This record gives sequence, C-alpha cells and structure tokens, in this order.
Amino acid sequence: MDDRCSVTKGLWAVGDVTGVALFTHVAKYQGRVAAANILGTPATADYRSIPRVVFSDPEVAAVGVTEEQARAKGLDIATGSIDLAEAIARPWTYATNPGGRLGLIADRGRGVLVGAWAVAPLASEWIHEAVLAIRARIPIATLLDTVAQFPSYSEAYLAALEKLDL
Repeated sequence: MDDRCSVTKGLWAVGDVTGVALFTHVAKYQGRVAAANILGTPATADYRSIPRVVFSDPEVAAVGVTEEQARAKGLDIATGSIDLAEAIARPWTYATNPGGRLGLIADRGRGVLVGAWAVAPLASEWIHEAVLAIRARIPIATLLDTVAQFPSYSEAYLAALEKLDL
C-alpha cells in the first residue's frame, strides 16, 4: 500500500508528478484515490498490480514483479511459462501461424501470483486476469479451479498455472 497521492494534509498529487508508474491509467487510479480522500473516504493506493503494456504486434504485457525482482525480495518463487500455440486453441482461431508466450511468477509461501507477462495478440486485454489475481491475492488453488471460456486466450492461465512447481 502506498500513500504517495497525499503530499501533505489537504494537498494531493496525481499523475507523473508522483513518480509512480508514469501511465495514464495510473493517474486515473490516483485521481480516484485522491477524490475518495477529499470526499472523506480514507483510501490508499496499492501499486502491486499495475499493468504495463507495449502496444506492438504482438503486444507485450506484464504485471507485478519479474523473477529477478521477486528473488531480490527474498521470495521463494515458482515459475511457469507456456507457448500459446502448443497449449491452447485460441491462437489458431486468431491466426494461421500463431505465436506467443505467457509466463507466471508465484510466491510459494503464500500460494499466490506475484507477477505475470505475455507476448501475444491482445495481451493488453487478457493480462487483466493476472492483474486481478495479484491485486486480490487470489489463492492459486482457486485460480486452478476457475473455468475459462473456450476458445480464448484466458485459457492460457490454467495451462501456465499447471506448470508452476508448487
């Protein structure tokens, strides 16, 4: 949790001036946090699950920490990654020569995801499943028991979760 939206009592900052993840969607989030506080509802910003996307072809998306960052924090991590064309049907419904990968980083001790990344078509859209899982600290056991729409890119999460060495 973070309170960088509050500069001092009665003074708020949002956007690039905070120095936190310089994205429009972060500024909008900070604006909601600041507005809640101004209106009398205590709120603090939580930056653990801010999505990062490069709108390229294919798209590159990530959320949470990288493997290196997780290890630097002293976490006992498990990782799992998959080739989308080998693991799920959606790439073939989307392209005749599909490609892409999805990777997950989990904290073994807490049994939750702490990071995810994807390089694939529409990754900016389906990274949000990992955003929510990290933000809400959804147990991996619950994620493994989730039903994904077939065929969809979201199916990749189950395939990657099953690769985690927990």
